[in-house]
Amino acid sequence: MAHVAKYTRSAMGQLCQHYERKKDANGNYIKFGNQDIDLSRTDGNYNLAPHYEGGQINFIRNRLSEVKCLNRADVNVMCSWVVTLPQTFPASKEREFFSATYRFLAERYSEENVVSAYVHRDENQPHLHFAFIPVTVGKNGKEKVSAKEVLTKAELQKFHPELQKSLEQYFGFQVEILNGATENGNCTVAELKAAREKARAEKMYDSYSEDIDGMTFDILNTKEQVDSIHQELAALEEQKSVVQGEIDSLQTRLLTAQEVDALGGKKTLTGALKGVAHSDYEALKRTAAKVDIVERERNIAIARAETAEKRADFAEKEAEVALHESPSFQMQKEKANLAGRLGRMERRLRELLRLLPAQIQVFIQSILNDREPHYTRTGKERQNDKPMSSR
Repeated sequence: MAHVAKYTRSAMGQLCQHYERKKDANGNYIKFGNQDIDLSRTDGNYNLAPHYEGGQINFIRNRLSEVKCLNRADVNVMCSWVVTLPQTFPASKEREFFSATYRFLAERYSEENVVSAYVHRDENQPHLHFAFIPVTVGKNGKEKVSAKEVLTKAELQKFHPELQKSLEQYFGFQVEILNGATENGNCTVAELKAAREKARAEKMYDSYSEDIDGMTFDILNTKEQVDSIHQELAALEEQKSVVQGEIDSLQTRLLTAQEVDALGGKKTLTGALKGVAHSDYEALKRTAAKVDIVERERNIAIARAETAEKRADFAEKEAEVALHESPSFQMQKEKANLAGRLGRMERRLRELLRLLPAQIQVFIQSILNDREPHYTRTGKERQNDKPMSSR
């Protein structure tokens, strides 16, 4: 592809130094602010135009003195076509491509007006800077400088097709000069670089979009896990309510059983309890059995609560990681609510455990063991019995 630009006298010095890659006092190449330049490859640059005594600036001054040129600061005294080697073009024919392009341009704008034709190989893609003085013939038959008359709209529209046709006739195969940036005319260097940056940004955006989609999926997955924990907590709340009701019922029955102690029952020779009615004994037996069931259910409930708490901690950590990568006010709110409910659940379970003192179970079981004729208690079990206070 190719593009053109026009320059006044004030820009000539800087541009010529850029074309020939001027060196500083230490002999090092100067970048001139172009961050795309790789100075380690600058030695590969070359100039296809004639080398003038005194350099490019001296040639421009001499040529301007030979033609009519208005002495105004806004007059464009130099133009530059930049032709880039197509990426699909064979790299082995690079110099031949630029040589053919130079001949086309020199014939089109007259070789006596060519300032320089440097090929830069130290940037992203090799390209030719064809700098020339826009000289045309006026109505009086004399030469004059006029970039407006040389680079007309019609010239810009037909330049690329004619360049492509010339190169294809020379090489005998298709040469991709025309593209989206050149088929409708000319673009400036800034516009072409902006187009490249836009394409690069769009590519990065597509990559980031994939990452964002993945993070969104992780967040949604974490939210599902949090919802599952909420459901488990609700189920545990239900179980806790059932167990609490049973404990309340059992607590009432235990108070009735404790009143049995006031009967002052004593053992008879047959091992029976004197002064204790059979119905009271049966009630105590059922109470002790109920205590065993409640104890087991309590242990199961505690195990489930601990499992739920571990899963909730794990889900909370995952949610925290997901929130750190892609912050969401709603997820932070969900995490805070979950932490609060887990704290309240833990406090309620601890209160539930305090409702079943172990010594009450031991007390009821000791009465049943003394009453059962086929059960013999070991000495160690008797030593572990705590004495009951007499009334």
